[in-house]
Amino acid sequence: MDANTILERFVHELAVVVGALSASETTVADATPQSTGQWTAAITFAGPGNGICTVALDEAGVLAVTRALVGGDDVPDEALAGTVQELLTQAASALQNGSEIRGLSVEVSAAAFYEGLALPADAFTRSISSSMVTVPLIVSIDGSLAEAAAAPEQAVQAAAPSAAAIAAEPGVAERIDVILDIDLPLVVRFGRTDMPLRALTRLSPGSVIELHRSPDDPVELLVSDRVIARGEVVIVGGNYGVRILDVVSPSERMRSMEVGA
Repeated sequence: MDANTILERFVHELAVVVGALSASETTVADATPQSTGQWTAAITFAGPGNGICTVALDEAGVLAVTRALVGGDDVPDEALAGTVQELLTQAASALQNGSEIRGLSVEVSAAAFYEGLALPADAFTRSISSSMVTVPLIVSIDGSLAEAAAAPEQAVQAAAPSAAAIAAEPGVAERIDVILDIDLPLVVRFGRTDMPLRALTRLSPGSVIELHRSPDDPVELLVSDRVIARGEVVIVGGNYGVRILDVVSPSERMRSMEVGA
Protein backbone atom coordinates (compact mmCIF):
# COMPACT_ATOMS: atom_id res chain seq x y z
CA MET A 1 0.00 0.00 0.00
CA ASP A 2 1.25 3.50 -0.85
CA ALA A 3 2.86 5.25 2.14
CA ASN A 4 0.97 8.50 1.49
CA THR A 5 -2.31 6.58 1.63
CA ILE A 6 -1.47 5.34 5.12
CA LEU A 7 -0.50 8.83 6.28
CA GLU A 8 -3.65 10.31 4.74
CA ARG A 9 -5.76 7.76 6.60
CA PHE A 10 -3.97 8.55 9.85
CA VAL A 11 -4.70 12.28 9.45
CA HIS A 12 -8.31 11.44 8.52
CA GLU A 13 -8.73 9.44 11.73
CA LEU A 14 -7.10 12.30 13.64
CA ALA A 15 -9.66 14.69 12.16
CA VAL A 16 -12.45 12.33 13.25
CA VAL A 17 -11.13 12.44 16.83
CA VAL A 18 -10.91 16.25 16.77
CA GLY A 19 -14.48 16.39 15.48
CA ALA A 20 -15.69 14.01 18.19
CA LEU A 21 -13.99 15.96 20.98
CA SER A 22 -15.23 19.33 19.71
CA ALA A 23 -18.67 18.01 18.67
CA SER A 24 -18.33 19.57 15.22
CA GLU A 25 -17.53 18.72 11.62
CA THR A 26 -13.92 18.85 10.50
CA THR A 27 -12.17 19.42 7.19
CA VAL A 28 -8.65 18.46 6.09
CA ALA A 29 -6.52 20.52 3.71
CA ASP A 30 -2.93 20.76 2.52
CA ALA A 31 -0.60 22.88 4.66
CA THR A 32 3.06 23.74 5.17
CA PRO A 33 5.23 22.69 8.15
CA GLN A 34 5.37 25.13 11.05
CA SER A 35 8.57 26.45 12.61
CA THR A 36 6.96 27.38 15.93
CA GLY A 37 6.58 25.20 19.02
CA GLN A 38 5.45 21.65 18.32
CA TRP A 39 4.04 18.78 20.36
CA THR A 40 5.72 15.67 18.97
CA ALA A 41 5.64 11.91 19.30
CA ALA A 42 7.14 8.94 17.49
CA ILE A 43 4.77 6.65 15.57
CA THR A 44 5.89 3.15 14.65
CA PHE A 45 4.12 1.51 11.69
CA ALA A 46 4.40 -2.20 10.92
CA GLY A 47 2.58 -4.33 8.35
CA PRO A 48 1.52 -2.88 4.99
CA GLY A 49 3.67 0.15 5.85
CA ASN A 50 6.86 -0.11 7.89
CA GLY A 51 8.93 2.58 9.53
CA ILE A 52 9.15 5.10 12.34
CA CYS A 53 7.89 8.63 11.80
CA THR A 54 7.84 11.75 13.91
CA VAL A 55 4.44 13.43 14.07
CA ALA A 56 4.24 17.08 15.13
CA LEU A 57 1.14 19.05 16.15
CA ASP A 58 1.54 22.82 16.26
CA GLU A 59 1.29 24.52 19.65
CA ALA A 60 -1.50 26.97 18.67
CA GLY A 61 -3.69 24.22 17.24
CA VAL A 62 -3.26 21.96 20.27
CA LEU A 63 -4.12 24.87 22.58
CA ALA A 64 -7.28 25.65 20.58
CA VAL A 65 -8.44 22.02 20.62
CA THR A 66 -7.79 21.73 24.36
CA ARG A 67 -9.69 24.92 25.09
CA ALA A 68 -12.64 23.61 23.09
CA LEU A 69 -12.44 20.38 25.07
CA VAL A 70 -12.20 21.84 28.59
CA GLY A 71 -14.34 24.91 27.88
CA GLY A 72 -11.92 27.53 29.22
CA ASP A 73 -8.90 29.65 28.34
CA ASP A 74 -6.70 28.73 31.32
CA VAL A 75 -5.08 25.48 30.18
CA PRO A 76 -2.01 23.96 31.94
CA ASP A 77 0.75 22.25 29.97
CA GLU A 78 -0.28 18.92 31.48
CA ALA A 79 -3.69 19.23 29.84
CA LEU A 80 -2.07 20.04 26.49
CA ALA A 81 0.10 16.93 26.71
CA GLY A 82 -2.96 14.88 27.60
CA THR A 83 -4.87 16.22 24.60
CA VAL A 84 -2.01 15.35 22.23
CA GLN A 85 -1.71 11.84 23.65
CA GLU A 86 -5.47 11.30 23.40
CA LEU A 87 -5.64 12.56 19.81
CA LEU A 88 -2.73 10.45 18.58
CA THR A 89 -3.64 7.31 20.52
CA GLN A 90 -7.27 7.29 19.36
CA ALA A 91 -6.27 8.00 15.75
CA ALA A 92 -3.68 5.20 15.85
CA SER A 93 -6.21 2.78 17.34
CA ALA A 94 -8.84 3.64 14.71
CA LEU A 95 -6.30 3.25 11.89
CA GLN A 96 -5.04 -0.05 13.25
CA ASN A 97 -8.49 -1.52 13.82
CA GLY A 98 -10.17 -0.10 10.73
CA SER A 99 -11.23 -2.35 7.89
CA GLU A 100 -9.50 -0.39 5.10
CA ILE A 101 -5.89 -1.24 6.03
CA ARG A 102 -5.62 -4.83 7.25
CA GLY A 103 -2.65 -6.10 9.20
CA LEU A 104 -1.33 -2.65 10.09
CA SER A 105 0.16 -2.14 13.57
CA VAL A 106 0.51 1.40 14.93
CA GLU A 107 2.23 2.40 18.17
CA VAL A 108 2.53 5.93 19.58
CA SER A 109 5.23 7.06 22.02
CA ALA A 110 4.74 9.60 24.81
CA ALA A 111 4.33 13.17 23.57
CA ALA A 112 6.81 15.96 24.31
CA PHE A 113 7.01 19.68 23.52
CA TYR A 114 9.83 21.21 21.45
CA GLU A 115 10.24 24.95 20.92
CA GLY A 116 10.99 26.01 17.35
CA LEU A 117 11.18 22.49 15.93
CA ALA A 118 12.59 22.55 12.38
CA LEU A 119 10.77 20.20 10.03
CA PRO A 120 11.73 19.46 6.41
CA ALA A 121 9.86 21.52 3.84
CA ASP A 122 8.63 18.30 2.20
CA ALA A 123 7.25 16.81 5.42
CA PHE A 124 3.74 15.36 4.97
CA THR A 125 1.60 18.22 6.35
CA ARG A 126 -2.15 18.77 6.62
CA SER A 127 -4.41 21.19 8.49
CA ILE A 128 -7.51 20.08 10.39
CA SER A 129 -10.20 22.76 10.76
CA SER A 130 -13.31 22.69 12.91
CA SER A 131 -16.08 25.21 13.45
CA MET A 132 -15.70 24.81 17.22
CA VAL A 133 -11.91 25.27 17.25
CA THR A 134 -10.58 28.81 16.78
CA VAL A 135 -7.50 27.95 14.66
CA PRO A 136 -6.64 24.93 12.48
CA LEU A 137 -4.54 22.12 13.90
CA ILE A 138 -1.42 21.69 11.75
CA VAL A 139 -0.19 18.09 11.55
CA SER A 140 3.25 17.29 10.11
CA ILE A 141 4.69 13.78 9.72
CA ASP A 142 8.40 13.40 9.03
CA GLY A 143 9.73 9.97 8.04
CA SER A 144 9.37 7.28 5.42
CA LEU A 145 7.36 4.09 5.16
CA ALA A 146 8.24 1.04 3.07
CA GLU A 147 6.02 -1.77 1.82
CA ALA A 148 8.46 -4.52 2.81
CA ALA A 149 7.52 -7.14 5.37
CA ALA A 150 9.92 -5.68 7.93
CA ALA A 151 10.75 -2.08 8.76
CA PRO A 152 13.80 -0.98 6.74
CA GLU A 153 16.86 -0.48 8.92
CA GLN A 154 17.60 2.86 7.28
CA ALA A 155 14.17 4.26 8.15
CA VAL A 156 14.40 3.06 11.74
CA GLN A 157 17.88 4.50 12.20
CA ALA A 158 16.89 7.83 10.66
CA ALA A 159 13.90 8.28 12.95
CA ALA A 160 15.39 6.69 16.07
CA PRO A 161 17.07 9.86 17.43
CA SER A 162 13.77 11.76 17.40
CA ALA A 163 11.91 8.84 18.97
CA ALA A 164 14.56 8.40 21.65
CA ALA A 165 14.57 12.09 22.49
CA ILE A 166 10.79 12.10 22.81
CA ALA A 167 10.64 8.96 24.95
CA ALA A 168 13.37 10.30 27.25
CA GLU A 169 11.50 13.51 28.08
CA PRO A 170 11.08 13.39 31.89
CA GLY A 171 7.59 13.23 33.32
CA VAL A 172 5.79 13.14 29.97
CA ALA A 173 4.21 9.72 30.54
CA GLU A 174 2.51 10.95 33.71
CA ARG A 175 0.96 14.02 32.07
CA ILE A 176 -1.85 12.05 30.49
CA ASP A 177 -3.11 11.39 34.03
CA VAL A 178 -4.55 14.92 33.97
CA ILE A 179 -7.01 14.12 31.19
CA LEU A 180 -7.64 10.61 32.54
CA ASP A 181 -8.91 12.15 35.81
CA ILE A 182 -11.66 14.11 34.03
CA ASP A 183 -15.10 12.95 35.21
CA LEU A 184 -17.49 11.88 32.46
CA PRO A 185 -21.21 11.17 32.97
CA LEU A 186 -21.98 7.48 32.43
CA VAL A 187 -25.61 6.76 31.55
CA VAL A 188 -27.26 3.33 31.66
CA ARG A 189 -30.10 3.07 29.14
CA PHE A 190 -32.62 0.41 30.07
CA GLY A 191 -34.74 1.01 27.01
CA ARG A 192 -36.36 3.65 24.84
CA THR A 193 -39.58 4.22 22.96
CA ASP A 194 -41.38 6.87 20.94
CA MET A 195 -44.60 8.39 22.26
CA PRO A 196 -46.96 10.91 20.70
CA LEU A 197 -47.29 14.22 22.51
CA ARG A 198 -50.91 13.39 23.38
CA ALA A 199 -49.78 10.30 25.31
CA LEU A 200 -47.05 12.23 27.11
CA THR A 201 -49.54 14.82 28.37
CA ARG A 202 -51.65 12.02 29.87
CA LEU A 203 -48.84 10.50 31.97
CA SER A 204 -49.54 10.36 35.68
CA PRO A 205 -48.37 8.35 38.72
CA GLY A 206 -49.16 4.69 38.03
CA SER A 207 -48.89 4.98 34.23
CA VAL A 208 -47.01 2.11 32.55
CA ILE A 209 -44.74 2.70 29.56
CA GLU A 210 -43.96 -0.34 27.41
CA LEU A 211 -40.37 -0.39 26.17
CA HIS A 212 -40.75 -3.33 23.77
CA ARG A 213 -37.73 -5.18 25.17
CA SER A 214 -37.23 -8.49 26.92
CA PRO A 215 -36.10 -8.46 30.57
CA ASP A 216 -33.10 -10.52 29.41
CA ASP A 217 -31.98 -7.96 26.82
CA PRO A 218 -28.74 -6.18 27.78
CA VAL A 219 -28.79 -2.55 28.87
CA GLU A 220 -26.59 0.03 27.14
CA LEU A 221 -23.87 2.15 28.75
CA LEU A 222 -23.43 5.57 27.15
CA VAL A 223 -20.86 8.35 27.47
CA SER A 224 -21.69 11.61 25.66
CA ASP A 225 -24.63 9.86 23.98
CA ARG A 226 -22.30 7.18 22.53
CA VAL A 227 -22.76 3.49 23.36
CA ILE A 228 -19.47 2.22 24.82
CA ALA A 229 -20.60 -1.09 26.34
CA ARG A 230 -23.55 -3.38 27.09
CA GLY A 231 -24.31 -5.32 30.22
CA GLU A 232 -26.88 -6.89 32.53
CA VAL A 233 -28.52 -5.39 35.61
CA VAL A 234 -27.38 -6.89 38.92
CA ILE A 235 -27.90 -6.13 42.60
CA VAL A 236 -24.79 -5.03 44.51
CA GLY A 237 -25.19 -4.52 48.25
CA GLY A 238 -28.86 -3.72 47.87
CA ASN A 239 -28.22 -1.27 45.02
CA TYR A 240 -28.55 -1.65 41.28
CA GLY A 241 -25.38 -2.23 39.28
CA VAL A 242 -24.41 -3.32 35.77
CA ARG A 243 -22.17 -6.26 34.89
CA ILE A 244 -20.31 -5.57 31.63
CA LEU A 245 -20.99 -8.22 28.99
CA ASP A 246 -19.60 -6.56 25.88
CA VAL A 247 -17.39 -3.53 25.18
CA VAL A 248 -17.68 -1.72 21.86
CA SER A 249 -14.43 -1.99 19.89
CA PRO A 250 -12.33 1.18 19.34
CA SER A 251 -13.03 1.12 15.60
CA GLU A 252 -16.80 0.94 16.18
CA ARG A 253 -16.57 3.81 18.67
CA MET A 254 -14.68 5.94 16.15
CA ARG A 255 -17.13 5.11 13.35
CA SER A 256 -20.09 6.10 15.55
CA MET A 257 -18.36 9.38 16.42
CA GLU A 258 -17.70 10.05 12.74
CA VAL A 259 -21.36 9.59 11.89
CA GLY A 260 -22.49 11.79 14.76
CA ALA A 261 -19.85 14.51 14.25
